[in-house]
Amino acid sequence: MQIEFPRDRARAVLGQKVDATPSMVVSATSNTKIPFGVLVIYDDIDAFMCKLPANKTQLDKPLGITLHQLHCEDYQAKTSIAALRKGRIWVEADKVNAPGDIVYVKFAEDGSAKFSGDKKDNVPLKGAIFLEKSESGLVPIEVNFFGGVQ
Repeated sequence: MQIEFPRDRARAVLGQKVDATPSMVVSATSNTKIPFGVLVIYDDIDAFMCKLPANKTQLDKPLGITLHQLHCEDYQAKTSIAALRKGRIWVEADKVNAPGDIVYVKFAEDGSAKFSGDKKDNVPLKGAIFLEKSESGLVPIEVNFFGGVQ
């Protein structure tokens, strides 16, 4: 029987919903392994498929941010992926100067994408803002990709 509550737990995990505010979660699949807490975009091959963005030109069709699941380490290929299309979620990001800052996506030379609060040489993720100031690490963002992004 558990008689005490651990107090040294992490504040959040990557891809965890921030709170119980109204949200929209959609389901998709992918032909590749997808980690938690990353941006996924529509795959041009099939409307029910998603993929990781590989370059700046693909950010005009965001599907959502992948949600954390308890039963696995990440989403395996050809499995159901829960993507937060509207709501608040914890992501890994570089330095964020202030709450309300625009979320930018930084592409590395290997094609991987990372969230950033830095505008220089990065692409804005339309429909996404940071909710807290942060030096780096886990930070909550709010996204609204539902109904399209202008």
